[in-house]
Amino acid sequence: MLQLKSELQHKIRKFNLKLGSLVLVKNSAIELLADHKMKPRYLGLMVVIWYLRGGAFILAELDGSVWQNKVAAFRVIPYLTRKEISYNKEVKDLLDTLEESVKALEEKMDTRDLDKISDTE
Repeated sequence: MLQLKSELQHKIRKFNLKLGSLVLVKNSAIELLADHKMKPRYLGLMVVIWYLRGGAFILAELDGSVWQNKVAAFRVIPYLTRKEISYNKEVKDLLDTLEESVKALEEKMDTRDLDKISDTE
């Protein structure tokens, strides 16, 4: 186990990404193509909108358009900026409303779980 951990210590990285962090996404669709040297290796610049329990991220572009698919954590790397980048109004609104709506959904799910437990007893 220690040998495996030492071999993979430079390959497996866990980044501490927060909501609103800027990231790049690895373009894994080009890995099997013959001309992959000519294709962009990373897609980016994206904003972390939400993260899921399994490690996947929901991302949006800087213009506010949300990606329709979840992105696995191993494909996401942080984008380091020299100075802070300000987001446009759509991204700021998206971050605020999404956080509030997800918290409301989580509270609703917690109350449903409590109701199911009380019904079974």
